[in-house]
Amino acid sequence: MAKIKTSSGFECEIDPDVLNDMEVLDLVVRIDGGDALAYSPFLEKILAGDKAKLYDHVRNSKGHVPIDAISAEVGEILEQLGEKK
Repeated sequence: MAKIKTSSGFECEIDPDVLNDMEVLDLVVRIDGGDALAYSPFLEKILAGDKAKLYDHVRNSKGHVPIDAISAEVGEILEQLGEKK
């Protein structure tokens, strides 16, 4: 497992093999094709049980989970995961 900590302080452990998973690639292709509905299952695959923890981490004072904040965190997570692989 790879220990990840983003610049905002979010911490999680991710199996680096998730980057070698065809189902993850299928979801990435759907997201790249404009299918925003594929983003949530993508998060489930890469974060497993930490998806709710990430949502709580970026939740704003109005109780919303900003999409741009999630995207920034996921970008950092994937970057670090790639460096650790």
